[in-house]
This record gives sequence, C-alpha cells and structure tokens, in this order.
Amino acid sequence: MPIDHVLKLYSESIRSPYLHYGFWDEPEKIDPKKLTLDDMVQAQGRYIEHLATYIPEDVKNILDVGAGIGGNSTYLLSQGYEVDALSPDEYQESVFKDKYAGKVKFYRSKFENFDPDKQYDMVFQSESACYIEIEPGWKTAQKTIRNGGYLLASDYFLHHNDGSGDWHIKASHDERNYMDKAKEYGFKLIREYDQTENTMPTLDGAKALLERFIFPTVEFSSNYLDKNHPFILKVIKKAFGKKVNDKMKQISLLNSSDFKKYKRYMIYLFQKVDPS
Repeated sequence: MPIDHVLKLYSESIRSPYLHYGFWDEPEKIDPKKLTLDDMVQAQGRYIEHLATYIPEDVKNILDVGAGIGGNSTYLLSQGYEVDALSPDEYQESVFKDKYAGKVKFYRSKFENFDPDKQYDMVFQSESACYIEIEPGWKTAQKTIRNGGYLLASDYFLHHNDGSGDWHIKASHDERNYMDKAKEYGFKLIREYDQTENTMPTLDGAKALLERFIFPTVEFSSNYLDKNHPFILKVIKKAFGKKVNDKMKQISLLNSSDFKKYKRYMIYLFQKVDPS
C-alpha cells in the first residue's frame, strides 16, 4: 500500500503521536469555539488512558492493528505490555523503524491478509476496525488470538441506516453485522462502553477551526485570484473543482449531530471462546 499522505500531513502538522478522536471527561462543559490544538492533543492522551482500562489482567502481549504513528504502542509499552504493530502503510512503517529501532516488530500488511507466526493475548484495534473488512477481519482474528484471548475494538459503528446515502453511512461498519460475525467466528462480547458523547467535542472543535481559519483563507484566495488572475482561477477550478466539491461534501462528517444520528462510537471487548 502506498503512503497515506493525509495521515502524514496530520502527524507532521498537529504534532501529536496519536491519530484518534480523543476523549473528553465532561463533554457537556466544552465550548468547541474555545478549543485549541493542545486541548485536542491532551484529549487524545486521555483516550488511550481510558481505553487501556479495558485490557484484562491476563494480557501480556498485544498486536496493535492500524498502529498509526505509534502513539498507542508507546503508551502500551510504558504500561509493561509486549507490543507488535501492524499497518499496510509505508510511511507508518518508516516511523516505527525510526522510533523503536526494532523494539517493536512491525508487520506491513492489511489485517485481513495477515498470516501470524504466533498467537497474541490481545488484538488491539483503535479506530482501525472500520477499515477492516468484517468477515475477513474476524477470520484473521480467530487465528491471531489465543483461546481465551481478546479483541479490543474502539471505533464508530453504524446503528441507523435511513437509505439516504449520507457520508456517515458510507464511512462505518454496520453494527449488527459486525456483532453477528463476531459471534459466528467464536468471539463473545464481555464489555462495552458507548463513548459517543465523550468524542464529539473533537468533531465540534475541528469544525470550529475550519470555520475560523480554513474557510476564510480559501474564500480570500479565491476572491484574490478572481480579481487579479482569473485565468489561473479558471484552470484551477477545471482541474480540481470536482475533487474539491467532493471533499467539501465530506466535511459533513464533522457535524456531530449527524454523526449521532447514524453512528455510535463504541468500545467493545470480545473474548475468543475456547472450543473445548
């Protein structure tokens, strides 16, 4: 898989070791218009601290699936776990090589295609479950996790589909199908937590930052070119207009009210059932 340039831009601009939404303890008290990038980075730290409380005591080694740029792996290592990492992204592989110098074994592979050479106490999926095909993903989990071991998934799942084709519907797995396949492949749900409200300030804050900084900058640039260099503006619109319009439609994903209409952001802890 080629480099994910969006993730590369995110990591180099935000300067956070994490690529997830973040966790807000008292979301009802947050004013998104007053949030800073530092606030969001701190929320990302709380996210992994909260998620790690769902790791059972008998877990010693973990496969961090969709490992990003290593924020979660670093935290898990600091808590005494043995960690291997997996991602299909070339840039992320280079980050792990530089950051850990071999201390964390990195597998560059899609999880669905992963052929493990050992079994793990836990497969850890922080905002990566939605990128993994449901049935192939559970099939791989079945052979990757020891009997009695665990899969911890923290991600957003579709719980309402009104047939509208909304971006929120396209961007997540159907919750019921996901749970049915988990059971089919020998995994039982032992803990769950709905953290939707705890993650929404990140969406609201990102939307506020766009409205405050990005949109005015784009509008100014467009007006300047229209006045001073109309031919250049025409060429840009012809070359990139459709892509820009498509991306603008995806900004609807930052509407927390729409998110909550269609999706839930869940923590699911599954245990692999011993067939004997």
